[in-house]
Amino acid sequence: MAKGNLDKMALVSICIPAYNCQKYVAETLNCLCAQTYNNIEIIVANDGSTDETEAMVKSVEDKRITLITIENGGAAKARNAALSKAKGDYIIFFDADDHIEPGFIAQQIKKTDGKKNVVVLALWGRFYNNDLSTFKLNDTPVNEMTFPDWIKFYWYHCNPMTNPGRTIIPTELVKKTGPWNEELSLNDDLDFYTRVFLNTEKIIFNHDAIFYYRSGVSGLSGKKDDSAYKSFYNSILYAINNVLTRYQHDPLLLKSCANVWQSFIYEVYPFQKKYRQMAQAEIDKLTKPDFKFHTSGYTKYMVDALGWKTAKRIKLTLDKLF
Repeated sequence: MAKGNLDKMALVSICIPAYNCQKYVAETLNCLCAQTYNNIEIIVANDGSTDETEAMVKSVEDKRITLITIENGGAAKARNAALSKAKGDYIIFFDADDHIEPGFIAQQIKKTDGKKNVVVLALWGRFYNNDLSTFKLNDTPVNEMTFPDWIKFYWYHCNPMTNPGRTIIPTELVKKTGPWNEELSLNDDLDFYTRVFLNTEKIIFNHDAIFYYRSGVSGLSGKKDDSAYKSFYNSILYAINNVLTRYQHDPLLLKSCANVWQSFIYEVYPFQKKYRQMAQAEIDKLTKPDFKFHTSGYTKYMVDALGWKTAKRIKLTLDKLF
């Protein structure tokens, strides 16, 4: 499709929360401005940054960029602030340090086929720091799923992560879903996209578009204090409770929810006893999980010989020493 024809198509609003991201935000904005799909607006919510984030955003001269500055309140609040200014037919929530190739949005729009009751997810993978050569694509073998299918596959295997930038959502669906939960910090995407998927007819995987997720950058996901774990726990609680309001008699779905709680327990042990106990209480309401503690290398031998709890304690001690 010619670039001129693309310009007359649906408006896509790209909502970006930006907090102290001076190092990468200009690069991210440039990759968005270079899209072959021109009919976009880019709304950057500067979340009270204390570095040169605002200056770096302003350094990218493109009339499609709107910069708003708000008092620091977290990514969810910033996303909602950007969303409140959005005029598009479709929404993409994009982080300030991620990357896409020029044809990404055109391929995402094409895959929606004009439907307002579907969500399209691009393929995705991680790259580290500023080196795209480290990129590794995740395997996505299917073309589409219903939400129960999503739960029974991704939640069952404890891989419920949905990167905001790989997802294009009809604005009508976002309105039906409601805003991001501003009480949450860590893992807020699980709560939001669970509500989105509950309201969609199907989830479509776009094998013609690839989303590059930057890892190895210090951010909220690396902060594991009590408030972060509270958010982590609540995000799972809210997501599962939303699911159970509609699907509560499917044994595999209940097993998938129990596995997510078990994965949380593995993650926080031996810390956060209160949240571990609360998670176990939620498991007891569901069914017995069958998700095993992830092991590799020498850890596997320790788990086999000593059990996962002792093995994790030893590994944490060794990590501190080395």
